[in-house]
Amino acid sequence: MIFVTGGTGMVGAHLLYDLALKGEKVRALKRPGSNIHKTEKIFSFYTADYKPLLQNIEWVEGDILDKEDLYELLIGVDRIYHAAAIVSFDPNDRGLMFENNCDGTANLVDVALSLKVPRFCYVSSIAAIGTPPEGIEANEFHPWRNSNAHSAYAESKYVSEMEIWRGTINGLNAVIVNPSVILGPGDWKSSGSPGIFFNVRKGLKFYTKGGTGFVDVRDVTSAMWQLMQDDVWDKVKNQRFILNSENMLFRNLFGQIAIALKVDPPKYFVGKTLLNLAGLLSRIQGFLTGSRTKLTKEMIRSANMISYYDGSKICNEIGFSYLPIEASIRNISGIYLKDTVH
Repeated sequence: MIFVTGGTGMVGAHLLYDLALKGEKVRALKRPGSNIHKTEKIFSFYTADYKPLLQNIEWVEGDILDKEDLYELLIGVDRIYHAAAIVSFDPNDRGLMFENNCDGTANLVDVALSLKVPRFCYVSSIAAIGTPPEGIEANEFHPWRNSNAHSAYAESKYVSEMEIWRGTINGLNAVIVNPSVILGPGDWKSSGSPGIFFNVRKGLKFYTKGGTGFVDVRDVTSAMWQLMQDDVWDKVKNQRFILNSENMLFRNLFGQIAIALKVDPPKYFVGKTLLNLAGLLSRIQGFLTGSRTKLTKEMIRSANMISYYDGSKICNEIGFSYLPIEASIRNISGIYLKDTVH
């Protein structure tokens, strides 16, 4: 039995699709009151006959913050894929992220140790790698340095990884994947990568200096699957793997998406000074209206930063190969156009 957290998110839903296609016996965790509409939507992107695949999944209600619940839900499980996380670049969500991302991971580790679950795959992030100097590609051994430049999200993922390593010291066998920015279809109006396609299609006009690594969501779930298989497990367990297909400037990414969607690419450069001014105005508006700030300091910092990553370790270890980002963009754009243009 496979246990999956985060099955209603983009990565988790794609993982569930892959597992269902393989005929695996899957138990997926969802919070009480949440629905699986987003998961069903992602399944429908790949096949019209998706309902039988959904029947291969046993949905269970629970919360990773409730350790007693987890004991019951993890009985009989031999593989855990932990993809659930709160992702936010709003500093006001720091407490929420540390509670869910760190405490929730600690609970899963404790229960997995208690029940002697043989294999555990944790979905971390390049945010937990730390920020490499511009011009240098960080690898899995890049040292984390405490810094005010880290987002609260990055810190929460770093601390969550420490919970996994704590587990390995106490007998847990686990593997960590650190995806770069994950490109994939999903909720097109979200703040995640599907929203990039929506905004470029809508006529995004501006780009910034920054750039980072990108990877297709199907590569992420494929890597997670392959790393947990019998023929490689003894070689890869208790290691971390950066998942990164290509490093790219945001301007180039937006331009490729615009070509695939047949719209004009962003053509106006926005520098740090103008972004800081926009951020200040956004914070003032938020203070006056009581709404969330749409452009935080963390967002501005990321938009202007060039952070590149080396995703070759998994290729060397198990012969993994990535889908080129240009092909990923074409695939996702095709899904977007089919889903939204009538």
